[in-house]
Amino acid sequence: GSIDFEGRKARVVHLSQKSGIAPPHSARIELDLGDGYLALLGYFSRDGEFMEEGRERPFQGPA
Repeated sequence: GSIDFEGRKARVVHLSQKSGIAPPHSARIELDLGDGYLALLGYFSRDGEFMEEGRERPFQGPA
Protein backbone atom coordinates (compact mmCIF):
# COMPACT_ATOMS: atom_id res chain seq x y z
CA GLY A 1 0.00 0.00 0.00
CA SER A 2 0.89 3.66 -0.10
CA ILE A 3 1.58 5.97 2.82
CA ASP A 4 2.33 9.65 3.32
CA PHE A 5 6.04 9.95 4.14
CA GLU A 6 7.51 13.37 4.90
CA GLY A 7 4.94 15.14 2.73
CA ARG A 8 4.96 12.80 -0.26
CA LYS A 9 3.47 9.47 -1.29
CA ALA A 10 5.60 6.39 -0.80
CA ARG A 11 4.89 2.74 -1.51
CA VAL A 12 5.68 0.17 1.20
CA VAL A 13 7.58 -2.62 -0.56
CA HIS A 14 8.58 -4.68 2.49
CA LEU A 15 7.89 -4.82 6.22
CA SER A 16 9.70 -7.15 8.59
CA GLN A 17 9.60 -7.44 12.35
CA LYS A 18 11.54 -9.65 14.74
CA SER A 19 9.62 -10.97 17.71
CA GLY A 20 10.72 -11.18 21.32
CA ILE A 21 13.67 -9.36 22.80
CA ALA A 22 15.57 -8.37 19.70
CA PRO A 23 18.67 -6.27 19.14
CA PRO A 24 18.19 -2.64 18.12
CA HIS A 25 16.03 -2.11 15.05
CA SER A 26 13.59 -4.96 15.54
CA ALA A 27 11.50 -3.66 12.62
CA ARG A 28 12.40 -2.63 9.07
CA ILE A 29 10.13 -0.83 6.60
CA GLU A 30 11.33 -0.51 3.01
CA LEU A 31 9.79 2.32 0.98
CA ASP A 32 9.75 3.10 -2.75
CA LEU A 33 9.98 6.89 -2.90
CA GLY A 34 9.73 7.02 -6.69
CA ASP A 35 13.30 8.26 -7.14
CA GLY A 36 14.92 5.60 -4.94
CA TYR A 37 14.37 3.29 -2.03
CA LEU A 38 14.70 3.94 1.69
CA ALA A 39 14.74 1.50 4.60
CA LEU A 40 13.52 2.79 7.95
CA LEU A 41 14.91 0.96 10.98
CA GLY A 42 13.22 0.99 14.37
CA TYR A 43 10.54 -0.71 16.39
CA PHE A 44 6.81 -0.61 17.01
CA SER A 45 5.61 0.90 20.29
CA ARG A 46 2.99 -0.81 22.42
CA ASP A 47 0.26 1.27 20.74
CA GLY A 48 1.46 0.24 17.26
CA GLU A 49 3.31 3.43 16.29
CA PHE A 50 6.57 2.96 14.37
CA MET A 51 9.50 4.56 16.22
CA GLU A 52 12.29 5.33 13.76
CA GLU A 53 15.87 4.84 14.98
CA GLY A 54 17.81 4.92 11.72
CA ARG A 55 17.72 4.95 7.92
CA GLU A 56 19.51 3.14 5.10
CA ARG A 57 19.50 3.48 1.33
CA PRO A 58 19.68 -0.24 0.46
CA PHE A 59 19.70 0.25 -3.32
CA GLN A 60 18.67 2.81 -5.89
CA GLY A 61 15.71 2.52 -8.20
CA PRO A 62 15.90 2.24 -11.99
CA ALA A 63 17.85 4.99 -13.73
